[in-house]
Amino acid sequence: MANLKLYLDGRRLKADGTALLKISVSHLRQVRYVSLGLSLNPDLWDAERCRITDKHPSHLRLNNAITRLKLRAEDALLSVISSGSSYTLADIHEAVSRAVQPEPETPSPQKPDPSLVFPVFEKFAATKKESTRLTYERTLTHLRNYTCGKDLRFEDVTRSWLLGFDAAMAKTAPSPNARAIHMRNLRAVFNFAIDEGLTTWYPFRKFHIKTVKTPKRALSIENIRCLFSVEVEPWQEPYVDLFKLSFLLVGINAVDLLNLPPGSIRYGRIEFYRAKTSRFYSLKLEPEALKLIEKYRGVKHLISFMDSRSDYLQFVRQCNHALKCIGTNSSQGVAPTGAPLFPGLTTYWARHTWATIARSIGVSVDDIALALGHGDGHDLTHIYLDEDLHKIDDANRRVIDWVLYGRKS
Repeated sequence: MANLKLYLDGRRLKADGTALLKISVSHLRQVRYVSLGLSLNPDLWDAERCRITDKHPSHLRLNNAITRLKLRAEDALLSVISSGSSYTLADIHEAVSRAVQPEPETPSPQKPDPSLVFPVFEKFAATKKESTRLTYERTLTHLRNYTCGKDLRFEDVTRSWLLGFDAAMAKTAPSPNARAIHMRNLRAVFNFAIDEGLTTWYPFRKFHIKTVKTPKRALSIENIRCLFSVEVEPWQEPYVDLFKLSFLLVGINAVDLLNLPPGSIRYGRIEFYRAKTSRFYSLKLEPEALKLIEKYRGVKHLISFMDSRSDYLQFVRQCNHALKCIGTNSSQGVAPTGAPLFPGLTTYWARHTWATIARSIGVSVDDIALALGHGDGHDLTHIYLDEDLHKIDDANRRVIDWVLYGRKS
């Protein structure tokens, strides 16, 4: 399994006591390093979170720059893995080295111009939770690519400019819904800038952000039974198990499942606050889910996948790639043969599939919405009510019995 990780190389300190920040590239128990051209005092580096601490005066800007480089490196890694040909550590090292060039310059300590879009964009993105922040940073990458790295003022963004930006993104992101995410992110930054008194310019009044209806992302009862019983290659097994565990826990989102702390199980239930909404959840831990948790029991987390990682999004991308390869007789680094059994399958399908199957066996729409945490206008404390917990527990048990054992109740 090829893997990337940020690494502050303290083995060879410079004369001023700083160390070079690098990306470690590992594959088949071999490691190479790619320098990011940034030197840091080791006391200012959080090795566990792989981030510069807030003691550094430019930590926000530098962390954003480092994240962008890491994303470019991960994209290069995925391109190599998905290229359909065998690859070596040298191939990955070369691709990652190209991806992070040219080396970033240390941001200027001067106060940013409030009329410029990019500094305000970075400031706004830094206020978001990790998963949302990374989405904003991808939007900013698209903006920089479109302007060739040149910043622009808010007044430069007109309706015609937005149309051109959308057309440029369409070359690499053909999905209108994917482009709509970036357009909404840019619109949110404009709203933030207006609220902060930085501009009165708003180009979105006459610009419609286009979306299309999302195709159904749910497996049929026959397909999910096939997924849970099909023989997969050893490298794919953990990813299928992760999908299955998500399904058994009422379609819990990957970010919540992967980041569950080791003490999440209390009185036979998994309890957590959802990352997206900060809402409290309490799910009965069924024996089938407990068996998988015991199989992958972690130290730093309830399950071990993130014990040695810091970027859950990279792991999710690897998981989605593995799920899409099921049935192709593929192995890492070897070109797949045959057609995939579940093209387009991602971890998010577990949530849609649970809801679809629950509805097919008679679970009410209200109970499905309650189980998935969809708002109903009531006080969020209703989740603590025994009646509501019983409804969720009963619905999940019925879904599991139907999928795994063919029993309807």
